[in-house]
Amino acid sequence: MKKFSFPLQRVLDWRGTQARIEELKLGRLYAELRGVENRIAYARAERTGSQRAMAQTGATGAELAALDSFKKAAAAECARLEIVAGATRRSIALQIQAVAARRREARLLENLKRRKLAAWKLGFSKELDQQAEEAHHSRRRAR
Repeated sequence: MKKFSFPLQRVLDWRGTQARIEELKLGRLYAELRGVENRIAYARAERTGSQRAMAQTGATGAELAALDSFKKAAAAECARLEIVAGATRRSIALQIQAVAARRREARLLENLKRRKLAAWKLGFSKELDQQAEEAHHSRRRAR
């Protein structure tokens, strides 16, 4: 019997590659979200820290005005970053769907390959049994 070959192996390999590419894109989106969230946390910490520093040192009018401007700028930056984080979360949700679709496509071909291999093994086993039976009969006839 001939060696097992899956005619759609190249397609299966391609689907696997596509799934890995989509997973890499998802990883980059998660990293981007972590970066945005870190920048939000940093801006909030800076705003809180500057308020504490001013409260402890007793600030002049000019310093209080600068603090107010800084707080407004930090709040605006946090709001902008929250919008970016929300957009990134939506992109992540879409990318998760893309990854699932690519994995599903690859899994379908893998299942088909498994079924074809099982059928080939069954045929191979039957052929071996048949050859063994023929060899046994020919030995008996030779006696």
